[in-house]
Amino acid sequence: MYRFLLKLSGDEGQAEELLQETFYQALVHADRFEGRCSVYTWLCQIGKNAWLKECRRKKRFDSRPLEEIDPEARGPAPEERLLLEDQYRRARRAVYRLEEPYKDVFILHTLGGLSLKEIAGSYGKSESWARVTYYRARQKIMEEADL
Repeated sequence: MYRFLLKLSGDEGQAEELLQETFYQALVHADRFEGRCSVYTWLCQIGKNAWLKECRRKKRFDSRPLEEIDPEARGPAPEERLLLEDQYRRARRAVYRLEEPYKDVFILHTLGGLSLKEIAGSYGKSESWARVTYYRARQKIMEEADL
């Protein structure tokens, strides 16, 4: 859970706060767990929602330089790096603007590392539904971010 939240937030302190909030919300709403998915998938969903709530509260996007996120990105020239940073910001905004369930499926699969089969199970849908939803989410991100 911590690694998932760290990937989402990009900040160790915020990941720890989100982790605490995730488990607090899971305890408070344990009676709502229906068992249609794994506990990990359910917790990832709670954590993602806590992160989105925090993003809306702060109304900010990640403005960290790309090299902080990916140390291997130091290779390109400064001009190329600026272009990559711009693409990253546009893609992140596009993900943030996706409608449900596209946003959930994309975040859980890409950042959370959940398989499409696990995601489909959490929605009570088929694995092919999850594949199509993930593919469409990627297409929407690429179109909106102009990648």
